[in-house]
Formats: sequence, structure tokens, C-alpha cells
Amino acid sequence: MDAQKAHPLAGRRIVVTRAKEQSGGLLEHLREIGADALEFPVIKTIPPKTWDEIDGVIAELSHFNWVIFTSVNGVEYFWQRMTELGKDSQAFSGVKTATVGSATADSLRSKGVEPNLIPVRFVAESILEALGENLQGQRFMLPRADIARQSLVTGLEERGAIVTQITAYHTVVGGESGINPSDLLQLLQQGQVDVVTFTSASTVRNFAARLSSVSSKPLPELLKNSAVACIGPITAGAALEMGLKIDLQPEKYTIDNLVVCISDYFNQSSATV
Repeated sequence: MDAQKAHPLAGRRIVVTRAKEQSGGLLEHLREIGADALEFPVIKTIPPKTWDEIDGVIAELSHFNWVIFTSVNGVEYFWQRMTELGKDSQAFSGVKTATVGSATADSLRSKGVEPNLIPVRFVAESILEALGENLQGQRFMLPRADIARQSLVTGLEERGAIVTQITAYHTVVGGESGINPSDLLQLLQQGQVDVVTFTSASTVRNFAARLSSVSSKPLPELLKNSAVACIGPITAGAALEMGLKIDLQPEKYTIDNLVVCISDYFNQSSATV
């Protein structure tokens, strides 16, 4: 096989900002096709201070019509408590489930629950489109991060649903591993970072926060020599709010498609040289 085809990202330095516990797949995939992938986790997830809220909804799970999981973390933290309480997938008997994204769906399947609804577009708003306008009296439960957007809750309530949202986990600024901010800043200023990847709105904001500890320059100035890759429109919206220009965004909002998008970006660039 041609070396360029086998390693299309050879010589490209790419920064991965995902949480350490979730970055492995992206780092591995990028490295497999030749990239120098740098780990710079800007977020990490931690359990809620108390499990009381989750325990309460687990005890009343059969009272809900729908449970909507909007992230893998939501599934994992919720199931962690389910297991500790001696519950399994049978607790979801008679309860419909919806997931945002294929990875979230796969996580739920691994627990023995097949999602009833996986919208084509991997954003929360697409669940509203799939559910329709009349949800009068239906009870929904959303186990999510403490910083989750409110658009889904608002949309459900506008359609007449009764919504219970619980904090399944907290998202905080990460940074105990990977390259340190000072070294990354030096690489950015020297134009030695080809791409910075963002996989959620919080990765954008926390990336800026971590670099602000070593530089007073605005984020667009720091990334002027690097391409910005966003996994989807919500992430891209946060980047635009920070003044960034979006260079790459896959049509399907998955890690695999993000890698393909980055690879295609450089292959097209090489072809035009």
C-alpha cells in the first residue's frame, strides 16, 4: 500500500482536547494513520456530590415514559448507580429510551437496552423533531451533565411534556495529563500545530481557560496558524462565539467521521499544491 494512503496524516501534529477517559479512541485512530497526536485534556467528568437525585429516579423509573441519554457519560454514570443498587436492564421494561449519537446508543446497548429512538442528526434538537409536537402529559427523564444546554428541556416542555432532569455527572476543567499549557503555547506560537480538535462546547471554553493561564492573547490569535476542527454544530457554535474560524466539521457528528474529515482536509490541500 502507498505510504501516503496508509498514513495520510504523517507529519501532522494534532491536538486532542477530549477528557482523558474518552480521548483514547481518537488519539489511537489519529496515530494509526500517521499523526503526531498530542493529548491536552481540558475537561474531566466527576460523579455528583450525592447520588440521592439519581437514586430517586431509579426507584421511580417505571413512572417515566421516556429516558433520554444525550452522552456516553450520561449512560455510564447512570448505570454505575443502577449496578450499585442491584438494578439491570430489566428496570427499563416498558420505558422508552432515546439517545443522541451512535456512541451513546452503543453504550446503552452494551447495558442491554436497545434505544427506541436514535435521531439521524446527532444533536438534541433532532429528538424534538422525531418525537413530534404533541407530548402532552408524557413524562421524560434526562440524566445529563450539570452544564447541559436547556434547549431540549425547553422544547419538551413547550410540547406539553413533564420533564425531570438530573445531574448524572459534573464536567470540570481537566489537565492532570498530556502536554502542559506552556509547551503547547510554544508550539502554537511557532506554527507547529496543524489542527486543534474540539468535541464539545465545553472543550472550546476550557481550552481557552487553560491557555489563559500562560498567555493573555485572545484565542483566535493563539490559533491563527492552526486549523480548527469541530465535531458538530453545537461545538462549532461555541467556537464561533470565541471568535474562531471553523476549518473542519464532518457531516456526521462522530469521532470516526471527524478523523476522516481531517484526513481529507490535508489530502485536498496536498492535491492543490
